Amino acid sequence: MVAKKEFRMFGTDVDFQIVVESEIEKVEAEKNLVFAFEMLQKHEKMFSRFDPESELSRINSQLGIFLNVPMEMVEIAHRALEQYEKTEGFFDPRVVEILESVGYDRDFQNIAEAQLSEKRSIDFQGKQLLDDIKIEDGQIRLNSRMDFSGLVKGWAVDEIAAYFSASGWKNFLVDLGGDMYFSGKDENGKQWYIDIEGIDSQKVMLKLSGQAVATSGIGRRKWEIRGERFHHLVNPKKPETFLFELKSVTVVDMKAEQADVWAKTIFLMGKEDGMEYARRKNIACAILDYRGNVLLSPTIKNFL
Repeated sequence: MVAKKEFRMFGTDVDFQIVVESEIEKVEAEKNLVFAFEMLQKHEKMFSRFDPESELSRINSQLGIFLNVPMEMVEIAHRALEQYEKTEGFFDPRVVEILESVGYDRDFQNIAEAQLSEKRSIDFQGKQLLDDIKIEDGQIRLNSRMDFSGLVKGWAVDEIAAYFSASGWKNFLVDLGGDMYFSGKDENGKQWYIDIEGIDSQKVMLKLSGQAVATSGIGRRKWEIRGERFHHLVNPKKPETFLFELKSVTVVDMKAEQADVWAKTIFLMGKEDGMEYARRKNIACAILDYRGNVLLSPTIKNFL
């Protein structure tokens, strides 16, 4: 028996499932599902760059000033700095300037109405992220505008998974638009089986329990304006180049946040460099290119 809640948030489909053994447990699980929905709703309101009243929009509009912010914003800012260092600069929330200049300045469903900006460069190259995010005594000062969405989805999955676990649930699924966490077993008492979009499930089927998985790709978020093709994954080292070599990268990790960041990083590196990076860092990943070729890192074979 499963208690579940499905809805849309963060511009994507969300699915929460808790495996229960009785109607009494189901009633309790449904209360937890509602609370998890409210948690996610709060995070979306705080970190949306499309909502002019969000907390992120507020601090993005007041650059160079220390501001009091919620503790979640401080935590995400700290995590952004950590991931920037860990990925050697491939994760960088300042790419929002490039995204907006190529039309992604609105909710994706309205991107057909977008226009290209004359400015197609960024001002932060040569500056460390630490130069543009300052944190002191619970306050934050931004010196450049930020978009933390590349971090927040995975972080939110981990937060909700921790909440379900703390509430006593052992078997559950948290899925936020492909950033997923699987705990225990499914309703049939088996490991969770997950296929990867675009890859034949007879060739690659993941078996997970106590792990997270995230897929980063451009299959659903790519667009064209005046004959130029773009997608939402910006390489901060080559911000004016949008490559279409890869379709997706899927990563398994203990945390959804880290899986998501690794997936984006490997995607931006490209097929050969990305796979070499995955081998060197022992990252469990599957790379799918636009010709349908699939590359598997040695570590991901532990989950097949």
